[in-house]
Parts: sequence; C-alpha cells; structure tokens
Amino acid sequence: MGGISVEPHTLSTYAFNIRRICIQTFCDHQILLSSPLFEIVRDSQTVLLPLKTALPMRFPNRLVRPFPPKPPMKSTKLFIFLSLIMASPTVRSANIIDSIYGVGAGSFELPGFSGPTFATYNAGSTAITGWTVNTVNIDWVKTSVWNASNGNYSIDMNGTPGGPGGIQTVISTTVGSTYRVSFDIAGYLTPGSNTNPKVMKTMAGGITTLHYLTATQSYSQPFALPLAVTWSTRSVDFIATSNSSTVSFVSLVATDGSAMLLDNVSIQSVPEPGITVLIGVGVAGLVMRRRRQIRSLPAL
Repeated sequence: MGGISVEPHTLSTYAFNIRRICIQTFCDHQILLSSPLFEIVRDSQTVLLPLKTALPMRFPNRLVRPFPPKPPMKSTKLFIFLSLIMASPTVRSANIIDSIYGVGAGSFELPGFSGPTFATYNAGSTAITGWTVNTVNIDWVKTSVWNASNGNYSIDMNGTPGGPGGIQTVISTTVGSTYRVSFDIAGYLTPGSNTNPKVMKTMAGGITTLHYLTATQSYSQPFALPLAVTWSTRSVDFIATSNSSTVSFVSLVATDGSAMLLDNVSIQSVPEPGITVLIGVGVAGLVMRRRRQIRSLPAL
C-alpha cells in the first residue's frame, strides 16, 4: 500500500486528507491514506485534485510528496511462514488421568501414605488414586528411597517380596481417536536384583508393547539412601476401540527384588493430522486474501 510523506513542521495551517485505510496525525492535522483524490483543506475551503497530478506539488516553503508503495509479501516468504505454521508443535492437551482422578494421579501422588519409605500393595488394591494393582504386587516408593521423576512418589514394578507386579488405570475415550501414553522409567542393579535389561510391557487399545531398559547404576547393600536413579521417557500410541480404555503396565522381571521403576504417566489425545493441515490452509487463505485486497487499492 502506498502513502503520503509530509514534512510535519510545514502543516501549521494545512490539513491534507486522503480517504480510507488509516490515519496519521502531524501537528494536530490528519492525513487519511489511500484515495485517487488529494484533498487540501484550509480555512474551511476544500480543493480536490486528482492525486497523480497533484503530487508532487510545492506550496510556498511546503513540500508534499508520495513515497513508493510497500512491495507485497514475496512467495518465498509466504511459503516459509506457512511451513513454520505447519511444523509448529501443537499445544499439549491435559493429562487425562489427572483430569479424571485429580492432579498428580498420573505420577502416583494421591493420596500419599504416612510410612517413611515404601508401601507394598497386592493385586486388587486401589489404594493409589486412579490405579488398580493387577498382577501380584508393587511397591509405592517415596523419594526417601530414590528420586522420583515427578513429585514425591514412584512405583517399583516388583513388590516386596519381588513380584512381578502390574498396575493399570481406566480412562474415558472416544472410539476411533488416537491417544498417546507417555511415562518415565528407570532401573538399577543390586546383589538381589541383577536382571539386565529390565523389561516391562504396556497394554492399551489391544496393543501390547515391550519396553527394555539397560540399567547402568549399581548399588551395594546396605544402601545409603536415597539412591540416585536416572529416568528416561517412553511413549506408545493407541486407537480407542470403546468409550472406556484400560492402560496397563506389567513387569516381566520374574524374581528380582527391584524391577523397572515407573513414574509420571500421562495420557493425552493426539490431534488428527487433518486438523493441522486445515489450520495451515486457513492461514494461507487469509494471507492471500489480504494480498489481493492490498493490490486492489488505488496506487498513490
């Protein structure tokens, strides 16, 4: 879009109006940009001149001149802009576990227990809010034993005495929608827990996935607590086949006193790829429409 450049100190008695689009103020006088007519107002008298013939024009000690129009956005810049829109990550949705059972349920924070180190729960227990022990037993462990990935609690997938154990949660889902289960795992070696790598399986939406973790941290007994373990993040996707989905974690370490450690479980809906494409197309349409509007304005 083009415009008018005016030396502001010369406009003490003149106001120059070019209708539509935007307003600039110089010395308490207005200039409205974009119109084929150049309007000069002085002492309540108006003179309309064709813009192309009126500019550039010089009054005594006063110069009014046009400046060149701003070029439209280059196609390359538009392509880069749209590529960034398409590639940008979507905003993370809420953890469904926390939404259903309370904030912190996904990382085993609720309701907590009063013991100093850990508590063992057998199959069928629902003591941990949002979760059910589904295989043998597990240990619910405080940070006084080892560091949690998120919050103050984590799970040893082999309870005391050693499992193997399992735990599951149930969430509401939409049939045909995709969900992502992300979680943190860790492991360590001791004289009574030598299985390496540690193995666990997840089950969700009819899909079973094996997860392996090679433990590199080794501790001798008696322990100097708390232990320092290193957490890593894993994830699996599943497509819901019903309005309610069960997500399970089960240890495959048969006899060790400590198996894979689990924490920070999150289940989130995954946006359909088509939604991102539609957003990009919509942005492209708005940009192109704006470009056409600018090109259709009369040149100054």
